[in-house]
Amino acid sequence: MKPTRPSLLTRRDFVKAGSLASASLSVLSPWARAQTNKNSRLRIFQIGVGGIGSLERNGLKGHPMVEFAGFCDVDQRELDNIRKQFPSAWTVKDYREAFANRVGDFDAVLVETPDFHHAPMLLAALKHRKHVYGQKPLVHQLEELRLIRDALASRPDSVTQMGNQRACNTGRMQSVEILRRNQLGRPVEAYVWTGGISKGHYFSDPWSAYSPAQPVPDYLDWNLWRGPLQEEIPYHEDLAPRRWRSYWETGGGQLADWGCHLLDLLYFAYDLPSPEAVLTHTLRPSNTSHSSHNQSTITYAGSDKFAREKFVVHYTDTSMMPSFAALGLPPMRVDANHTMVVCEEGTLLLQADGKITIFRKGHVVANEPLPEVAPRNHWKDWADNCLGQNKPLWTPLTIGWRITEPALLAVKATRYPGEELRWDGANFRFTNHDKANAEILRRTYREGFAPPVVG
Repeated sequence: MKPTRPSLLTRRDFVKAGSLASASLSVLSPWARAQTNKNSRLRIFQIGVGGIGSLERNGLKGHPMVEFAGFCDVDQRELDNIRKQFPSAWTVKDYREAFANRVGDFDAVLVETPDFHHAPMLLAALKHRKHVYGQKPLVHQLEELRLIRDALASRPDSVTQMGNQRACNTGRMQSVEILRRNQLGRPVEAYVWTGGISKGHYFSDPWSAYSPAQPVPDYLDWNLWRGPLQEEIPYHEDLAPRRWRSYWETGGGQLADWGCHLLDLLYFAYDLPSPEAVLTHTLRPSNTSHSSHNQSTITYAGSDKFAREKFVVHYTDTSMMPSFAALGLPPMRVDANHTMVVCEEGTLLLQADGKITIFRKGHVVANEPLPEVAPRNHWKDWADNCLGQNKPLWTPLTIGWRITEPALLAVKATRYPGEELRWDGANFRFTNHDKANAEILRRTYREGFAPPVVG
């Protein structure tokens, strides 16, 4: 008789179990262990070689049982470069070719592509029962959250991780413990802010039209770069390889780009449910590009773990932070990308890379006790779990899609500035806005690039 496959523990189970330092999130069944090859090596297929892809390879570098079996990129320069680094690995330009012809040659998939590709690629991997590492934000469309949720339910033995590597910084792990144990009292509200959008390495200016078409470089397969997009977007260096984050059809602006690095603290500490509502104010609606000076209010149902009937997260970009004076805090020089949690007995201010500032009675506390936390390796812990070891994983996709949800809601609501959208998280729809349901929930995929059905 085939053994029953046990489900991987969720983050909720992890929090309820108690110590973050000792609980185990992932225990693989014999069936899942069989997904690695007979030599017990983890053979990885990486989709998206350049940019963040090199960060992930470096994170796994030195793991004795990790092998990069194959690579995919639509940029021939990237493939030529990776062949020099991994001469025994195979390469493809079209990720679908690997799933069609080489599916037995790899055990796990890294997805390191622009946001709009994530869902089709992640779901292809889950369909083929692979272990999965997916970059943040996990998906690009609200409907894709449901697709991922349902796929994970049918693939409990796939070990998954979202690419919010900052979660394993010591300060961030300590902050989770401080909040989870109510060291500062119950939470009252939270403020989260990112930087701004302006033309630079990763972003173009807000509210920009597509730039006039340029000739497609001979090294780039523009048809495959477009992938699931039905629209004939003209090639321009403002889109590829970096500034796609600025555009509505391809990225999520600052709010989606940073959301999973900043909002995750609240989910780890409080195991938040889906939001009830989102209201985003901005100077004018987003268009071809994302908007700027976005001020989003995300409302969650309260419980006895919160100090108020509702738990509210104020999420902004362009470094629009709250008034420290209004919160009874001293003046401070604070830059972008912070999470502030106001509690009954004090306030925690956390920088994206883990620097903690604690306030009590309106003053910075120099000697606040900091919890001991065990060191974690974001990438190698994932690989070890794929290989059958029992280690905590900070962000399996079972919580990764939930962390992505409020970020996408804040972004999509920029199409309707000043209109509060009531969100039904169980059914992935808005209850009070038919136009939003028709316009910002999902996309129509180009033929041949739609996410596969997983079941």
